[in-house]
Amino acid sequence: MYGTRWTASVGDCPDQDHAWSTVLGGLNGREIANGLNVLVERGLEWPPSAPEFRRMCLHIPGLPSAVEAWAQALSGNYTHETVKVAAELTGTFELRKARLCDRHLQQQFDRNFSIVCQRLRKGEPLAGEVLAGIGHDSQKSPAELSNEYHEQLLRQRIEQQGVPSDPAAARAAMLAALGIKRDSHASH
Repeated sequence: MYGTRWTASVGDCPDQDHAWSTVLGGLNGREIANGLNVLVERGLEWPPSAPEFRRMCLHIPGLPSAVEAWAQALSGNYTHETVKVAAELTGTFELRKARLCDRHLQQQFDRNFSIVCQRLRKGEPLAGEVLAGIGHDSQKSPAELSNEYHEQLLRQRIEQQGVPSDPAAARAAMLAALGIKRDSHASH
């Protein structure tokens, strides 16, 4: 397609250690064909760089950027099926309540959107469970951290007081402490 323009910049012989091999590693034939189609559509006079060609291979017509997808997920107006599926995986109820600056929810949506886009590129069904990633405290809001801390304190206090964690045992202990005696058929 590029003749001497290609060989002048890349060379005649394919080299497995060349940057193109490294950059295009992991792409399948379908993705390479997609990149070649994009290349023909754009009609570039000179061959693209390896990273630029990789982006062409992974390009999906009509697919919004991650930033555009986030805005669509918040508004509920989807221009592509991948955005809709990622929004459903994230939780449309939570997205309707969220704001553009909700960092934690946006990270969750971005991860789901990325996974759904990978499925689309591989020709896999878009819908399906997304395994939860391993999170850490820096991803939680101050309110979530506070709730977790206070829940932990409550559990410690209950344990220190000797309150059983089983509801039936806790009820029996409470009734015994109050001196209330109930037979088994009186409680029905």
